[in-house]
Amino acid sequence: MSKKLVAFFSASGTTKKVAEMIAEEVKADLFEIEPKVPYTKLDLDWMNKKSRSSVEMSDKKYRPAIMKKEMDMSSYDEILLGA
Repeated sequence: MSKKLVAFFSASGTTKKVAEMIAEEVKADLFEIEPKVPYTKLDLDWMNKKSRSSVEMSDKKYRPAIMKKEMDMSSYDEILLGA
């Protein structure tokens, strides 16, 4: 049986819910990729072109810095990535 990992980034929590369901279904470990600065409700206002999320999506140089967490992914046979 192969060892599986579901790694995901979820600004609003939607991807996290899906990642948890997938991990449970395929019996995989979970690894959350987290931003150094958590998102606020205002950050996630997709309708505001100046909100943090809108700026990050439109310009790659503004993508969020992520927290560094130790994770040895070399022991996994399959890695599923969600964002």
